[in-house]
Amino acid sequence: MSGRRRAPRPAGRSRRVWAVAGALAVVVAVCAAAAFAFLRTGDNVRHAASSKQGGGPQNSPMSAPGGSERDIVPDACTALSQQVADQLAPSAERTEMDQENQSDQHSECAWSLYGNSGRQLSVELRAMSAQGKTSATAVATQTFGAEWESDRTGKDLGDTVQVRDSRGVSGVGEQAYVVYTVDKGEVGAAVANARLANVLVTVHYSGGDGQDSAAQPLPSSDATNGALSAARDVISKLQSQS
Repeated sequence: MSGRRRAPRPAGRSRRVWAVAGALAVVVAVCAAAAFAFLRTGDNVRHAASSKQGGGPQNSPMSAPGGSERDIVPDACTALSQQVADQLAPSAERTEMDQENQSDQHSECAWSLYGNSGRQLSVELRAMSAQGKTSATAVATQTFGAEWESDRTGKDLGDTVQVRDSRGVSGVGEQAYVVYTVDKGEVGAAVANARLANVLVTVHYSGGDGQDSAAQPLPSSDATNGALSAARDVISKLQSQS
């Protein structure tokens, strides 16, 4: 039983006419069911294609809504907690970078320690501005995507630098990635880039141990975990100020 009620036989109609009408009704019902199935299949295919396209390039970081747009970023030298700075670059000298280029929307700071176990750490904050009808957050998202592609493909790296690892990261702002490189087999470096609304937080962390033929690059795990811990620390401060 389909649950459909049977229509009463019209008075004065012959059995042949009723049989033809019944057959036509069956044909219409079958065609309607086939058309519905086709439309459902088309919708599923379009949905799958849309989901695939929305994922972006392979290994692209995922994004999630949240965060408020900013016109001003905090001082990068104080945005990173002293505790994290001391862990990554103990006894390093702190320097505010590019002072003439610093503004309310851009701040950068570096911690450098040279020697047999040198460590270099830098933190940069950028608040992107709206461009025409494109919101500040959309501009930041586009910039993030372009930098992710450039960093993971090694587009702006020197001939002696090789990309060894790159991956998207969740749980650090709304979007994040980290890329690990090695220069001449002596210096291991990681760049972590994270986005929170229209603000980009970029951390570079590098170093090596030993000298000359005994030099060893900072391992991938140390470099990437260090860069991400600094990015996570700064993002956490930004979120607490929202």
